[in-house]
Amino acid sequence: MKRIIFVSALTLLLANAGAAQPSGGRPYRANPEERQKMMEQNRVKRNAELREALSLSPDAASRVDSVNGKYDLQQQELMKPESRGGERGAMRAQAENIQKAREAEVKSLLTKEQQVKYDKWLADQRQQQQQQQQQRRGRGARY
Repeated sequence: MKRIIFVSALTLLLANAGAAQPSGGRPYRANPEERQKMMEQNRVKRNAELREALSLSPDAASRVDSVNGKYDLQQQELMKPESRGGERGAMRAQAENIQKAREAEVKSLLTKEQQVKYDKWLADQRQQQQQQQQQRRGRGARY
């Protein structure tokens, strides 16, 4: 009897925990308003990290933020449902091209020393992303 109560309580707890996050924390499953909010939070976080990692002056930080904002808009357009009608590989290639253009334009605003730091920051970001993907795969995530 205790076992049945324990299993029932655990099931209810897990069901409530899953329902607590409206989109499971994933921007692609969020409604447009949630997705926009998450993307804005990510943009602010990324820009703050860059300011700190590259020791940017307020003027340089403003220019970098502006460049990131421009390319964020392009990424958002690419992610809209009406833009997803094409082949997945082509969409991925477009996203990679946007990312490469962003990186090149940001680098053009930086000093040589900051460019080295930026390359290191990008490498760290890519490594973190790979680790997160491996963790998701390891726990049997559904995509």
